[in-house]
Amino acid sequence: MGASLKLLAALAAITCAAPAPAPAQDPTPPDPATLTLPDMTPTRDPDVISDGWRHFYFHRAGVTYAEAYADFRDCYRFLPTSSATFGLLPATRLWNRRMPGAPAPPPAYNYGVVGAIIGGMVMSTLHRRDMQSRMRRCMEPRGYVRYPLKEDVWERLIDNYSQASIALQALAASGPAPNLPVVTR
Repeated sequence: MGASLKLLAALAAITCAAPAPAPAQDPTPPDPATLTLPDMTPTRDPDVISDGWRHFYFHRAGVTYAEAYADFRDCYRFLPTSSATFGLLPATRLWNRRMPGAPAPPPAYNYGVVGAIIGGMVMSTLHRRDMQSRMRRCMEPRGYVRYPLKEDVWERLIDNYSQASIALQALAASGPAPNLPVVTR
């Protein structure tokens, strides 16, 4: 058997192989009695309401805690796992040296000092908006609406989109609806 035929057979075996099973995750939500929500008392502060497009939580009338937990857990799959290389160009490789078999260097801050300063000022905002837009695209078609929150309450509820925050957000989403306008922006 020729080398190219062996290579073709190996490639076919790799592409046709069954994918590795995903790590087991417990789909059972934590007991809501063990969770403590931050103070989500609705506020009529016009600044909080106008910033509702930035700091909000999801709610759906009639949803149970278990259903909301499953929805959030499902939508968290679409969130990026790290923002370390968000929006960065790949670093270049020197052409004056040969580096056989060396992997391409990771993305670097190759925008210069001024670009790195400007990037540092806007990176967290871009990352937050990216996370929020992915959650909105997943949750809103499921019937969830958004209500405004104070920024500090939002930060405690979201907890930087940690896995532990899924249960808190599900608890908030299945609780009573606040007497506030729905965020539409």
